[in-house]
Amino acid sequence: MLPKRAASRPLTQVTVGVESGGQAYVAADVSRRFGEGERLGLRVNAAHREGDTAVDRESRKLDVIAVGMDYRGDGYRLSADIGYQDHSLNSPRPNVTLLAAVPMIAPPSPTSNFAQPWTVSSEHDTFGTVRGEVDLAQDVVAWAAFGARSGDEYNELASPRVSNADGTTSMSRFDNVRHDKVRTGEVGVRGMLRTGGVKHTVSATASAFSLDSRNGYATGPAQITNIYRTVDYPSVKPTPTVGGSMTDPLLTATSDLASYAIADTLAMLDDSVLLTVGVRHQRIRSGSFSYTTGARIGRYDETASTPVAGLVYRPVKGVSLYANYIEALQPGPVAAGTDIDNVGEAFAPYRSRQKEVGVKYDAGKLGMSAALFTVAQPSAYVVNRHFGVFGEQRNRGLELSVFGVPTRGVRVLGGLTLLDTEQVSTLNGVNQGKDAIGVPKTQLNLGGEWDVPYVDGLTLDARAVYTASQFADGANTKEVPSWSRFDLGASYAMRVMERAVTLRARVNNVADRSYWASAGGFPGSGYLVVGAPRTFTLSGTVNF
Repeated sequence: MLPKRAASRPLTQVTVGVESGGQAYVAADVSRRFGEGERLGLRVNAAHREGDTAVDRESRKLDVIAVGMDYRGDGYRLSADIGYQDHSLNSPRPNVTLLAAVPMIAPPSPTSNFAQPWTVSSEHDTFGTVRGEVDLAQDVVAWAAFGARSGDEYNELASPRVSNADGTTSMSRFDNVRHDKVRTGEVGVRGMLRTGGVKHTVSATASAFSLDSRNGYATGPAQITNIYRTVDYPSVKPTPTVGGSMTDPLLTATSDLASYAIADTLAMLDDSVLLTVGVRHQRIRSGSFSYTTGARIGRYDETASTPVAGLVYRPVKGVSLYANYIEALQPGPVAAGTDIDNVGEAFAPYRSRQKEVGVKYDAGKLGMSAALFTVAQPSAYVVNRHFGVFGEQRNRGLELSVFGVPTRGVRVLGGLTLLDTEQVSTLNGVNQGKDAIGVPKTQLNLGGEWDVPYVDGLTLDARAVYTASQFADGANTKEVPSWSRFDLGASYAMRVMERAVTLRARVNNVADRSYWASAGGFPGSGYLVVGAPRTFTLSGTVNF
């Protein structure tokens, strides 16, 4: 993410809008520069969203504010950001879990909501960052950055577990509370130098990340309903058992990461060849603690030195051929869920490896790219109520993209991903060689904008999304059908009383199709996500 900064021209922009169901929206974006030479900049973004959504009985409220400041000094630059987000949902439509013996079922109506009326989800986050840069010499800059986040989450949920193909479902109340504290920091220096005909861009960085997480949960008895014909039942307060305290949750997980890296990008043959080489030394310390007693139940402290290498070759103007290889030490997964016997157990860090080769073409008005890649990652899931890392998953794919202005007044952006995922190593060889859960072999996204001739300011846009079939279980017996969706929109820019005004209209899922948007979960019990219904949005933006 790139934080917003105040531009040279003052900005006062207000946007209001409404969505299907009665969701209302208002946002403001205000920025100014102050002082001699306009060195000090201030930008404030605020938004409020509230009301029902396009899904029956579901409502949402969101408040966001972010303040960005920057100062441009002589040979140095300072910046800071602070933000707050308050997000709450009432009766949020949950994912659907299919028990092992249940075959694939048809998706419910896209507007239907099988959530219980008393379910809620709320999250509050406050964050802040500061950054400073100083020019040590003409081609040398040093920087330091620090950040922190405090997050709180509270949920009263009940997710359906489908036990019969007719949609019969059991729903157990599950409450959870979480409090996270995150602290990060980074210092570095980057400079340029020459050795003969080779230009070097050398950088050295050190970074740190720390997370303390407090969690508690409680469960209630199961109730029977149906995802196609939902039966509401009264809220029954669950009794905390193995989930610890809901009012004062204990520390359940810690994670401390540190890394030191150095890299050099060598530019040769008039910058037609760029070679990047580097190494990073990482240390990961993680701990897991009992939800009920706070006693440590797991601890890992591992280090690794991992390489990075990349090569770019520009044979002609606008064409770049590239290849890269990177390794990294990643934190291991943490056992989570309600029906397992080792909740909170942290697993050992692992070394990830990624390879990629590709080509990019940019003619100014039109660009295209193609990339082949392969990534390996551990496979973690539940076996006999025990969460563990039982194998490895390999992802190999081809990505194609196109972007630009093929003709005057027309803009396109699209991408095609062909992905092959394989369970290359599994517990006792079960499901070995089969596809991973929730990974479609083909994904296609294509969007375009058209400035309507002879109607100044009017732009029409359209987008098509296609996702191929995917499996909802590790044995590949439950296949989620492929789906496609079409979205349409229009915007009209004009001037009203010397003010710049932009009106927008949009409809997503034009045909109001019912579909399972994605799948995930464990080999024996995957979950499904219902696609969003047809949603209309109207908004207007005024620059004061």
